[in-house]
Amino acid sequence: MLEGITAGFILSLTLFPGTVWLAKVGVAGNKRQVLAVGLAFWLSQFFWLVVAIPGLMMMCAHLSFIRAGMHLFAAFVLLYMCTKFFRTQRVEKLDDVLELPSALQLFRLAFNQALAMPMRLPAAMAVLLATGVYINNEPSWRVVPSIVIGALIGVSWWWGQFTFLAMFFAKRVPQPITIKSLNKIRPFCAGLCVLLALVSILLGV
Repeated sequence: MLEGITAGFILSLTLFPGTVWLAKVGVAGNKRQVLAVGLAFWLSQFFWLVVAIPGLMMMCAHLSFIRAGMHLFAAFVLLYMCTKFFRTQRVEKLDDVLELPSALQLFRLAFNQALAMPMRLPAAMAVLLATGVYINNEPSWRVVPSIVIGALIGVSWWWGQFTFLAMFFAKRVPQPITIKSLNKIRPFCAGLCVLLALVSILLGV
């Protein structure tokens, strides 16, 4: 379960644009709109983990002869994500949203955008491999429920806390402080991806 919690938290952490958008909705919108966006990102990240966990389990169980290749591919994905973080622009302001649609429309927009990101499934599988989910656990259906529950906890941990902060503190905390905090996430994610890529390579050799 611990690997699932870690993977869920890290995968959600790496959706940096989603966290920034949540903060902007917190500044410009109401609590219902913030909750809708937070719920959309939570659901999209959990969906990809629910797909990745059993899929990766079957690969590890039946394609164990390409284990090294799987971990090398995971390292490649993580390093690619690292370059994307370095190329992502810094957050300059949060009050540039003039008008927001309804909470339901915001939910659909955020959910569809997060779900349609092409790297979310490879990223989910890469993070799961880097956290050693099927090295510390036997690749069988018996362990899948506990890993999924762990992933649910990890995803809920990240999006729950940021949704809460955006709902109740985005308008109260001075924007320069919030912007400075958000801009610390980007280099942290880049460094974390490099570390996970190294761990994935070590686990695969």
